[in-house]
Amino acid sequence: MKRYSHFIAGAFTTLSDEKIDSIDPASGRVWSQISRGTGADAELAIRAADHALRRGDWANAGPSDRALLLERIADHLETNWHRLVEPEIRDNGKRIAEVRAQFAGLQHWYRHFAKEARKIRVEPQDNHLGGVESETHFLPYGVVVAITPWNSPLMILTWKLGAALAAGNTVVVKPSELASASTLEFAALLHEAGLPAGVVNVVTGYGHEIGEALVRHPLTRKVTFTGSDLGGRKVAAAAARNVVPATLELGGKSAQVVFADADIENTANGILSGIFSSNGQSCVAGSRLIVEAPLKHALISRLVSRAKALEPGDPMNPATQIGPLANEPHLAKVLRMIAQAKNDGATCLLDGTAMTGSRPGYYVGPTIFDDVTTDMQLWREEVFGPVLAVTSFDTEEQAVALANDTDYGLAGGVWTADPAKGARVASRIDAGTVYVNHYRSVAPGAPIGGLKLSGYGRELGPDAVKDFLQTKSVWIGKAPVPDPFPHD
Repeated sequence: MKRYSHFIAGAFTTLSDEKIDSIDPASGRVWSQISRGTGADAELAIRAADHALRRGDWANAGPSDRALLLERIADHLETNWHRLVEPEIRDNGKRIAEVRAQFAGLQHWYRHFAKEARKIRVEPQDNHLGGVESETHFLPYGVVVAITPWNSPLMILTWKLGAALAAGNTVVVKPSELASASTLEFAALLHEAGLPAGVVNVVTGYGHEIGEALVRHPLTRKVTFTGSDLGGRKVAAAAARNVVPATLELGGKSAQVVFADADIENTANGILSGIFSSNGQSCVAGSRLIVEAPLKHALISRLVSRAKALEPGDPMNPATQIGPLANEPHLAKVLRMIAQAKNDGATCLLDGTAMTGSRPGYYVGPTIFDDVTTDMQLWREEVFGPVLAVTSFDTEEQAVALANDTDYGLAGGVWTADPAKGARVASRIDAGTVYVNHYRSVAPGAPIGGLKLSGYGRELGPDAVKDFLQTKSVWIGKAPVPDPFPHD
């Protein structure tokens, strides 16, 4: 059995023998153990990050130096990303086809942030004053605490880490206790690539034990969190005690609005990708399908037929189309929400619970409910699983009202053959990202973040690195200062 310790100051280390079992969701069996972190571990990691920030190679590195190091990380990833695939799959059950696609491209994200690092420079200010000039300097916050979820640990960490390092910060990562292995393996890979000790540290354990200690630590100067809205509330409250800024990317209940003129095959592909890729375990999962009445029957029939044909299997097998849910508590939650939707009167057109118990592991198949009303739990709450809620509309006004009838605002989709209608409806959907005739893409230049309960702040996009920088105004006198109290 693989046993992991924290990665602090360039080495695997731990102060306690207590461990947390990591369960392979495809088998339901323990495959590894991680350290159960304590406040003492948090203290050690934060101190290591603070030391690296103030002394040594990283403390003296300018933007071009940091860019070179990010490029070295990218080079090392290009030839070593394969090492990270199995640990992530064994932790969270994501299909190997998806993990390979993500990890083969990780290098490009770090190359992107290397370019962004080179853009950091002193900027002149236009102050309209004579005899004095002023300029803006950009400084790292210092020690950043990054808390990542279990669904895509390394991809989401990359969005945070690449920007934070480009800006010159040091980082302590707290991955989900349900999926920490790939992050620990990645930390060792960073050290191999030449990242100075202490610049990136990883501590594992439960949020209320070590995560809270990290966020509340007086040396922590910024927090970035991806997870549930409940977790985000706790992180924001803890960070606020020391007036520390937090970026929160939280849950979603994203709507896919389909008009009757939409290309049915393209739309079906987008809907299937949006809700059944990664078993719906995606923040931007298109979990609410709002379809114009004339197209509803044909589209739903096609979705049911195609979803029913998807083959479950071992996530390590490239041919597998449905892997397990990531962990047993989440399986229980998804099953409860499916049962509640049935009790609430929604029409179950495809029931994925028939798959549960038919094989080892935490499997639920694609599930589709019709006749979902806006007062039902299935409409209002995030399932984070392969469950699609369907309703219909007659007018554009109804479609927009239904799309916005949610406490969340992370993403949305619009499907129509009319470009003007697509643009118009996209502009009216209250979400941080809206796709038109497309769904679920991400790129370094495109900001990610939500409205309402989906959080605040943005990752990626043109300001990603600046989100990890503080600004300082410097004034430079170019003429003698006049006597403020002139006398005869």
